[in-house]
This record gives sequence, structure tokens and C-alpha cells, in this order.
Amino acid sequence: MKKVLLAIVVLTLVFTVSNLSPAAGKLSLSVGADVLLPMGTFGDLVSTGFGGSVRGQYDFTPLASGGLTIGYYTWSGKDIEGFKANFKGVPVRVFGKYYFMPEGEKVRVYGMAELGLFFGSVDVPGVQTAFGTIGGGSASETDFNYAPELGAEFALGGGGTKIDVSLRYDGISATGGSDGSIGARVGVNFPLGN
Repeated sequence: MKKVLLAIVVLTLVFTVSNLSPAAGKLSLSVGADVLLPMGTFGDLVSTGFGGSVRGQYDFTPLASGGLTIGYYTWSGKDIEGFKANFKGVPVRVFGKYYFMPEGEKVRVYGMAELGLFFGSVDVPGVQTAFGTIGGGSASETDFNYAPELGAEFALGGGGTKIDVSLRYDGISATGGSDGSIGARVGVNFPLGN
């Protein structure tokens, strides 16, 4: 299933990029910082997460856009019986975005849906005792990742640069259950070309 999903994501990206025409729409790049508050049992294991993401966006129409988000997140683990696991992850997601306001407004509110893969890893350092190191190890896994999101873009002057502020639920469908975080992102959008 994961290989099929990865193939769909890659084919969608290749199809989208191969059909882009600078005359048909606008390209932009967004660079942002993320804060993630873990939910449920995931929140029992880890503290607040931090990271960054880069988002490439293509405007199909003045109200509808799509693109690709790639990020890097890290959560420090809580101390549980002497063990403290650290989690890291790289989300790779395609997205669709719909603006609720027309182009040219100083503030544009949008809704967005992202789907893709989350390449996660966990590292558990061993505990030092009088008898040596006990436990420890690492593991990695690739899981389905989804992120519904609401946000707003604020225009900065007339050059097309915008501040992008958003709030999302970052869900990870892992084997045997699902984990998630409430994520907040602040980014800067730069127009490319046009």
C-alpha cells in the first residue's frame, strides 16, 4: 500500500510539473517555520515539536492552487522510566488549496488539503547503569500522512511577497493506529517568475 501511495504521489508530481506553463499560471515558493503540539498517546511520549517546511505552489486559477510540501520535524521525548525517545520526520505531501477571497485582496483566507508520506524515525538512547548500558536503539517507518489546513496570506507591498499563517491537523496513519499533532506554520511566500 505504501509503495502504491508513493507511486501515486510521484506520478501526480511528474504530471503536474510536466504540464506547467508559465503563461497558464503563477509559481511561488514558501519557506516557513512549524510548531507541532502532539495529540493523544503521541503527546504522552513526546513534547512540542519544531521544524521547517518548503512549499512549491502553482496557481491553476486565481482561486485554486496545488503543489508540493516537504518538511523536517523533530520532537524531543518525555522521560518515561529512564528512557527518552526522540522522534524525527520528513513529510512529503501534495496539496490542493482553495482561496475564499479574490486575487488582489490584502488578506486572503484559504483552505487546504495535503496527502502524502511521512518518513519517520525514533531514536532511544540507552540508559547508563553500574552494569553498563541498558536498552537503546532506533527504528524508522514510512506512513501515510494527511493534513487539513486553514490559513491566511497577508500581502507585503506590491511585489507579490506574502506572509502565510496557517493552522492544521497533521495526521500520521501508522501501523496499528494513528498519531497526530496540531501544527502551526508561519512562512514567507515568494513569487517565481511572472
